[in-house]
Amino acid sequence: MRCFVQRVMTDREVTTDLKQLIPDAAMRRRMSRVVKMAVSTAVECVGGVEQIDGLDTILTATGWGCLADSERFLRNLISEQEQLLNPTPFIQSTFNTVGGQVALLRHNHCYNVTYVHRGHSFEDALLDALMRAADGQGAQMLVGAFDEMTPSQHRIMERMGLFRTWKDGEGAVFALLTACQTEHSVAEVAGIDFPSEGLDAAAVHARYATDERTKVIWNDWSIAGCYPTASAQAFRKAVELIEQGTPEVIVYNAYQEASPAVIRVRWVG
Repeated sequence: MRCFVQRVMTDREVTTDLKQLIPDAAMRRRMSRVVKMAVSTAVECVGGVEQIDGLDTILTATGWGCLADSERFLRNLISEQEQLLNPTPFIQSTFNTVGGQVALLRHNHCYNVTYVHRGHSFEDALLDALMRAADGQGAQMLVGAFDEMTPSQHRIMERMGLFRTWKDGEGAVFALLTACQTEHSVAEVAGIDFPSEGLDAAAVHARYATDERTKVIWNDWSIAGCYPTASAQAFRKAVELIEQGTPEVIVYNAYQEASPAVIRVRWVG
């Protein structure tokens, strides 16, 4: 199984004005901060809102979902004693909000799935894209990951000891993938694996590398902080290394010492 990366970008690389990326003013007003961040990244990645028409697959991944809206709904539930509740925070708090909002921008009814599998969420979405490509589908696939941090989430995770070593983080990463190589392909996703045991760098290289110049990179939380889908940031780094001339990059993700996931990205020959 394999597919080809046409473009990949993070929320920090979005430069287009939000009003151009999300033209519907009413839709923008209803969006929370993380939804705006993720949807604007997705639209910029595909090259503009009109390009959503050409997508036949939208795959999103998240570990925590839209936390701020979830918290707002629960607080309203308590303060209003379960009466006269505004449904908007609840509607916007679901995990598939981002994927749905991207599709709604152009009323695209394509295959649209959200993966919520903790630290493996991004890898599972990417695996779905690989399987669709292998089945002869997925001519134009948008695959992305997003998570946000909130003050209450930070306090809870800090009390659990999570941020004694790593800083809190958030971010959005989206990639435009195709089943076939094109003149715009910048890298190839050559495979995904979920080994049953933890591996060190030497073992990862020995098991997955096909070139002596292959680089192994870890899910480095120093890039955007520690959150479930931070491995998408490492994937972005892998594609960047490929563009700079590295023939193959192995991304190793072991979020919170859970069972690892491995993505193999290589040069398009």
